[in-house]
Amino acid sequence: MTPRNIVDAALARGLDLIAITDHNTAAMTPAVATVARMCGLAYLYGLELQTREDVHLLAYFDDEATCLAFSDEIYALLPDSSVDPFGLGDQVQVDVDETILRVEPKFLVNGLDLSFRDAVQRIRELGGLAVPAHIDREFFSVLSQLGEMPEGLSFSLVEARYEDRHEVCGTSEVLRTSDAHFLEGIGVRTSLIAVKELTIEELRKAAKGEEGRSIRGQFHSLISAES
Repeated sequence: MTPRNIVDAALARGLDLIAITDHNTAAMTPAVATVARMCGLAYLYGLELQTREDVHLLAYFDDEATCLAFSDEIYALLPDSSVDPFGLGDQVQVDVDETILRVEPKFLVNGLDLSFRDAVQRIRELGGLAVPAHIDREFFSVLSQLGEMPEGLSFSLVEARYEDRHEVCGTSEVLRTSDAHFLEGIGVRTSLIAVKELTIEELRKAAKGEEGRSIRGQFHSLISAES
């Protein structure tokens, strides 16, 4: 999954916008965002957190600097462990030319020393959009890990893989994403987003259906990498 082949796959699937939300890091953001812009593909800055309770939470930001600063913040909250229990292999950071810049020593697929509630609060303090991830999954979701949405927390947008609506959503709209870990999965699930410009404020309006903005999820047949 290099910057170039991610962007090429997205363009081949007819996508207009991508967001690379790597696990507990935005280290690949500069390279992928640069290649995306070079190819006329819009880019939304973000990453995916794994909280202390092992809840997955998406964080989206207006600009690269804020996204990278937040990435640095949460990196300090990762355990100092290099153990890879899943056999995922080396975690490398590359530039736009796919030159390896760094091999990540910490195993990124770990829970942060940060609660779900505190993570949401910090994302919002930075002007970002916090989106509970894959709420219809039986693991790593806010429901599977906490049993219910924490009291006092509400979200205009939640991410789900398959269900259009879900009992946990309440007034939340559903964002459907590929959550792709391989090229073949890019574009399998998408959302039609109607906004005037790509900003967090516009996305909030779209989630609430305000002023003609909207978000509508779609599901597509799996497209092979060779297609």
